[in-house]
Amino acid sequence: MKKKMLDENLQKISEKADRCVTDQSMANVLLCYMLYRVEEPVDAELLYDIAVTGGLINYFTFQDAVQSLLDSGAVRIREDGDTKCYELTERGTESAKRLKTLAGKSYRDSIVLAAKRALRRRRNEEEVKISFEDIERGCYLHVRIVDHSLELLELRLYTPDRHQAQLLADKILANPSVAYHGILTAVLKTEEEPIDLRDN
Repeated sequence: MKKKMLDENLQKISEKADRCVTDQSMANVLLCYMLYRVEEPVDAELLYDIAVTGGLINYFTFQDAVQSLLDSGAVRIREDGDTKCYELTERGTESAKRLKTLAGKSYRDSIVLAAKRALRRRRNEEEVKISFEDIERGCYLHVRIVDHSLELLELRLYTPDRHQAQLLADKILANPSVAYHGILTAVLKTEEEPIDLRDN
């Protein structure tokens, strides 16, 4: 039994290690394909977080792949104020379509999913203001949901610790609209607790 569990654990570790791309050609395809699928420029910091911090592409492979894509003209840099963004050129788009099968579907799915989630979260952070207030016996989570200049919701919620507060914040940031409507629905469904008048 112990040997079986050990083998399963080693298999999981091996699979996770194999997920990190170290082949530059494959990294080139993945980055091109990801930029093609998200259909918008991605800033340098976010691209690094998606690929490297997310454990999808090895750090050195990522650096080489980005430089290779710039040198080949598949990707160009666009300055957006102080932010450096990477965007796909027409050549890069054609490469992404033509060469996508050089990277397995599971790799393509992983990087596109990570990118779309990261971009959605960044957009949500513009509408949702989150802050934490540590107190002696826990933590307050402060949430403000705004729509342009209109403040839709302001909430101060007690949690036993910062970790719990962060989990709740992450859930709200993942889909603020669902969180907002969920709160409204819960309040509207709330009914007064019946009063027992049998002994009256």
